[in-house]
Amino acid sequence: MEVHLGGALLERSTRQVSLTPFGAAILGHAQAVLTAERALLDAAESHRRGTVRLLVPPDHDPALWAALRLRALGAGTDLQIEENDRERRSLRFRLGEADAAILPVETARADWVVPLGLAQATDRTRPLTLAALRPTRAMLPHEAWRITVLAEDASDQLLTLLQESAAESGLAAHQVYESPSVVSALTGALAGEDWVLCTQEQATAWRLQWFEVRGLRVARAYRLESGSTDFRKLFGTILGREIAVALGGAMRGQS
Repeated sequence: MEVHLGGALLERSTRQVSLTPFGAAILGHAQAVLTAERALLDAAESHRRGTVRLLVPPDHDPALWAALRLRALGAGTDLQIEENDRERRSLRFRLGEADAAILPVETARADWVVPLGLAQATDRTRPLTLAALRPTRAMLPHEAWRITVLAEDASDQLLTLLQESAAESGLAAHQVYESPSVVSALTGALAGEDWVLCTQEQATAWRLQWFEVRGLRVARAYRLESGSTDFRKLFGTILGREIAVALGGAMRGQS
């Protein structure tokens, strides 16, 4: 490889081996080539086996994805389902590492729409409004309730909408923030200190009370992206309802 590339890649001594500056400069390119090679081999093997690789959002009930896979097997398709975050799903699909992916889009283009609300470990029974989360004068900044947004929902559009709605209801800017992890978000919600933006199904799985917030209409909007019309037919016509159940929403045009 050194002869082919025209320079030394490694510094060799009797005690250690390290990269030369030239080797360090091209390491990332070499890793990209190896990643692409693995993706090519995986794709070839999947197609030989008749496997369809689908990328889905994380943090949903895995039993529902398992039910989807069983439904696909019944329809004659070996469906391999992998959970990835929003950016990772998009990147892997563009790199050809999957046959199809459920990706976020604007609502007008969505195949599935998933309503979002606020959830917390609470005994509250009254309907919830953003105005009810306004800090009082007696509260210190760290005592005010916060609305935590998961990475799956932290697009600029949704965050902006939520922050603008919160500001109109009298909430402070620091009360809406993106959580670094689901565990972090749930820690505050289970302690009754924060509210987490999520689906009703997620709230149930996480043992939280879920509220549709009056005056706030936010939702996840997903579309199946695939290079094959056959895959869109499979996921849209045959498996569409099962995907909607797993996502916690509904197919467009259905209640």
